[in-house]
Amino acid sequence: MSDSPVAIVTGGAQGIGAAICKELLKKGYRICIADIQKSKAEEFAREQQKIYGEGNVIVIQCDVTKESDYANVFEGTLKHFKRVDVLVNNAGVLMEPDPRTCVEVNLLGPLLGCHAALKYMGKSKGGNGGAVINTASVAGVVPVPLIPAYAATKHGVVGLTRSFGLPYHYDKDGIFFAALCPYYVDTDMMKSVNRTLEPTLDSSNRPDKMSVEYTAKGVLKLLEDKINGSALLVVPDGYHYYELDEKLKTLIPAEEEVAGNIKPQ
Repeated sequence: MSDSPVAIVTGGAQGIGAAICKELLKKGYRICIADIQKSKAEEFAREQQKIYGEGNVIVIQCDVTKESDYANVFEGTLKHFKRVDVLVNNAGVLMEPDPRTCVEVNLLGPLLGCHAALKYMGKSKGGNGGAVINTASVAGVVPVPLIPAYAATKHGVVGLTRSFGLPYHYDKDGIFFAALCPYYVDTDMMKSVNRTLEPTLDSSNRPDKMSVEYTAKGVLKLLEDKINGSALLVVPDGYHYYELDEKLKTLIPAEEEVAGNIKPQ
């Protein structure tokens, strides 16, 4: 697997992140599990190393709210694997009573990750380009009354993905950006909604909740389709790209049109 692609997955020790790691490993990727929970990440890594080889799965502790941790992750991954092809900004929390932490992890984290990807993977910096997948949510495209802080952060993730996913960045650095927007997924995070916010709503028993495996396959679709700036809705009936409203496109001029009208002074 010495020439196979390499992916960094933040929050990769459990839930959707762990499922993404497994799907990528099945496709021949080598993986860096970047997680703040080092012991849990190491336990998960040992399980995968038994299947895919000890040298093909590594762990680097990462607090996604710290630029220095992202630097350590990229530098450690490059030292071990000699390349990085994909960053999956997956780490996230549902801490509605603590909106500051919610914003720092869910929005600042992916933003720092995108900048780190441009620095270490961007062609303008000597890299080979690649892909950045940001885990957002359907709460990033529709309002959710019980979790407004969480929804705001996920709207932000979709916005930063679309903004990085423009020709301005791709033409310079060869990295395409895309967002994964899942519906209710069977994870501990989803179960915490009814425990901490609304005990009368038992979301863990929803008949339409999705498995982490089904959700993680959305990442494979994004990597295969390579649609820059796209947002993929992962819902029970399949995978659907979320498009901007056509009327909105007519009301607001495209960025390249605006740039074309700016005359040098």
